[in-house]
Amino acid sequence: MITKLWNNAHILLAMAALSWAGHAIALRLSVGEISPMLLMDLRWLISFILLSTLFRRDIIAALPLVRARWRWFLMMGGTGLAGFTILLAYAAHHTTAMNLGILQGVMPAMVMLFGLLFYQTKTGFLQVMGFITSLFSIVVLVSAGSLQTLLALRFNSGDLLMVAACFCYAGYVVNLAKRPEMPPLVLLCFFSFCAFLACSIFTVVEYMRGMMVLPGWEGLLLLGYCAVFPSILSQSFFMRGVELAGANRAGLYINLVPVFAAFLAVLILSESMRTYHVIALVAVVGGIFLAERGKPVV
Repeated sequence: MITKLWNNAHILLAMAALSWAGHAIALRLSVGEISPMLLMDLRWLISFILLSTLFRRDIIAALPLVRARWRWFLMMGGTGLAGFTILLAYAAHHTTAMNLGILQGVMPAMVMLFGLLFYQTKTGFLQVMGFITSLFSIVVLVSAGSLQTLLALRFNSGDLLMVAACFCYAGYVVNLAKRPEMPPLVLLCFFSFCAFLACSIFTVVEYMRGMMVLPGWEGLLLLGYCAVFPSILSQSFFMRGVELAGANRAGLYINLVPVFAAFLAVLILSESMRTYHVIALVAVVGGIFLAERGKPVV
């Protein structure tokens, strides 16, 4: 059963998106419980400790390959994973959640663009249509189905930070296709260490500015969730999904994150479910279906 799930790209990528959506809820719950940079720094540290403990022999065996490609590992963990989360945290302080939602919806397009520019990855017509359909769902979701709301958007420094964050993660997704031959969780262990090092710099800045909030019991529980689910499980699921489906098709599943987040907000935060949430979900599923009907691109 586990082997069958591990070989099913659709399930793995959907589970990764669901876990990332849960991370968005966890971040809302963490306000006042633990400061954002400390949360992100510790999540990657805990992930590294857990993975290095569980896969110690495999990690030791992989060290020569890591030494040979240390710049690539540092880029993937320090720029891809840490860069995205750091920029997202700062962007959230300078722009609206609506803008953040729309800008995250362009990540699959960036994945396609980077794949075309750097690796000459071919993109089929149905894949492009699938992206457009799923992007429509993001626009519907974050604008609450209101054209006036969408037209009233204004971009600021936070939006520019979010664009930079999307570039970081899109570059990470595309470069996963060039990963060395090693198990996904072993690969993630080295990424986690690099992400921890990068986040540590910003954690020190947070402390020096007097903005650090040490966690209580609720903060520790949220930290545990962030360290295991969005950091370890979702990343390993996503890496396996890229391996099975290719970067372009896997990147499309990122559009499920805001839709899942909307449903989790209803269940956990008691927010209201609206008609536009349903429209967004249908559009996302339709976009993925169209992309899957296209020629597989690896």
